[in-house]
This record gives sequence, C-alpha cells and structure tokens, in this order.
Amino acid sequence: MVEHAADYEWRGEGDAAEVVLYATAERAALSAFEHLLPAATLPGVESPVYGAASPEGIGWVAVSGTHAAPDLVSVPTRGLLLVADAALDDLGVQPGEIERLIPHRLKEARRPRLTAAGIRGLCEAGAYGAAEDGLIEEEDLLLLDPLPGDADAIGRRAISAGSRDWDLLEEARAHAVGEVLDDRALEGLGLERGTFALVVTAGAGELGRLALSGHRERIAARSRGGDFGAGDDLPAAPAESEEAADLMAALGAAANFADGRAALLVHALRLELGGVAGDLSLRAAWRIGGIEDRDGSLAHRMNLAAAGEGEVLVSGGIVVAGTGKMSGSVPPFGVPEDSLPWEEAGLLERWAGLDPPEGKS
Repeated sequence: MVEHAADYEWRGEGDAAEVVLYATAERAALSAFEHLLPAATLPGVESPVYGAASPEGIGWVAVSGTHAAPDLVSVPTRGLLLVADAALDDLGVQPGEIERLIPHRLKEARRPRLTAAGIRGLCEAGAYGAAEDGLIEEEDLLLLDPLPGDADAIGRRAISAGSRDWDLLEEARAHAVGEVLDDRALEGLGLERGTFALVVTAGAGELGRLALSGHRERIAARSRGGDFGAGDDLPAAPAESEEAADLMAALGAAANFADGRAALLVHALRLELGGVAGDLSLRAAWRIGGIEDRDGSLAHRMNLAAAGEGEVLVSGGIVVAGTGKMSGSVPPFGVPEDSLPWEEAGLLERWAGLDPPEGKS
C-alpha cells in the first residue's frame, strides 16, 4: 500500500524498512514502488529506503550496516561539467552545429590504446593514472579522487572487455547556460548566462558489468547455501566477509576505470574543440551507482548520484546542488519539463539552467 504523503512524495512499508519514493505522478509512484521493494529486504537495512522515479529514469538508495548486495547497485558512472571561457555566441559556430560537431571531432581524435596492464593501472589509480599519461590536467584531480580498487577483484574477462571498449565514445552534451538562479553560488563555477558548457558522462562499460555479475554469482552461491543470513531473492554478503570486501574492491576498480574513460573523453574534447571553445575547465564531478562506505554503513545506489549538501551536479539539464536528503543522493535524471519536482521535494537546489544549443535562449 502506497500513501501520498506530500507533494511528489509517497510512502509505503517494505519487508524490513519504510520506502519513501519521490515521483512526478501517482501512476509513476505505484509502478516504481514495486521496483523498490526488494531494496527493503536488504539485511541490516536502515530505514527508510529512498527512491526517485520519472519517465526519464528510476533509482534508489538503500543503506545497510551489515551487508552488501550486488543486485541493488548500478555499474559506476562518472558525470562531469566542463565550462568554456567563452559564450556560445562567440564561438563562431551556429548553435545547431555544436551537437553534430562533437561526435565528428571525437571520431577523428587520436585516442591511445591500452594494454591489459594499462587497464589494470586505471582500475587502481583512476584519473591519477590518466594524468601520468598526460590525459588530464593536475588541477582536475581535485575533483577526481580514486576509490580503493583492486584490479584482481574484477577478473580477466572484465580486463579484456575494458581493453576492447576503453576508447569507445561516451556521451558529451553541449549546452548554453540559460537562466541563472543563484549568482553567489555560481561564482566559483564560471557559469554566466550564455556561457558554453559540456556535460560529459562515462561509465565502466562491459568491464563494470562483468565484474558486478561475477561477484553477484559468487555471493548468490553462498547465500543459497545459507552461509550469509540472506535469502535467495536478494543475495547479500556480510560486510566483514571476504566476498563483500572483494565486491567493494571490484566496484571501486570499475569506478576508477570510469574515471579513466572520462579523462580520455575530456582530453579528446579539449584537443578537438580547443580551437572553437577555448579552454574547457572542469567545474563539477559526480559519481552514479556503486556502493559507498560511510563509516561502516554501506549505501547502495541504483542510478542515483552521490551528492551531499552543497555538492554540485547536473540533473535533467539543470545545474543543481544536493541537500543531503535521500542518504546523500540526488537523481541525475530529470522530468520531461524540468527538475522542479525534485526541488519541491527538497532533494536539490537549482542553481542554473542549461539550454541545448538548438533551444538557446
């Protein structure tokens, strides 16, 4: 049973925890609630389990003080906000050409190939490893700290997959800064109305999927044997177990690999668009998915970004800051209109709008 608790907020009881769901409409809430219920069966779950749902996406965060569950997380992804030192009107390129220019330029960019040893290095050093190869600037590393990760925890098949798709194009969306809602907050981001900005997304790809599925199978086998105090429906390993430690090491390695891919994409964008956009500065970075160790409690995120109070990311084409609600999580996806429902629900604060070049205001 789901009850409408407040604007854009619904609540219901799960197996071991309350479920608090933020959604744009009752139909979306009812559908999403069923997807969130397994998260409320997580052993050691700390109530409530939070979720967010819209036609553009669905995600949740479930925190446990005792167990790690691979089924409750998405493969780690890195999001970045790059800001040019020029206004879109000054670039000498028609607005509608920007989106078509980016993939064309990136296809022509020279991207270094990596051996298995290079992939392993990225899994453990992340963007710091990319910096050693000259793929990212030293000042960018302030926003790209690596996680504890072990390449041995992801397996040979995952390493091979990483070698194959390491330099595949990811996503880079071009924008012009539109409405500025908080001038003071944006002072350090270099965002002014009309400024050219890029939102970049890079994931761990097949490497991350293989690593996660491998540990899921291992933990499921132990769960079926009754060793972990978790049921068959939701395989989960005790936080102090070797299986949980290996899962965390694999997720950390996948997150670091995503950072390496993001660094490569930023490098290519700077090389290929430098003559058009000038300097592209990294202004914000956020992680989506994975498991975060917070002083012994494990926050499992499915398609949600880790963003505490005042931490910046892009949600649905809007530059926002987290409020710390929803266990320090924010939906990076918006709604068809804008991200107003997430703000009304207290999940984030809107700082500036990002207009697509075609709809530049």
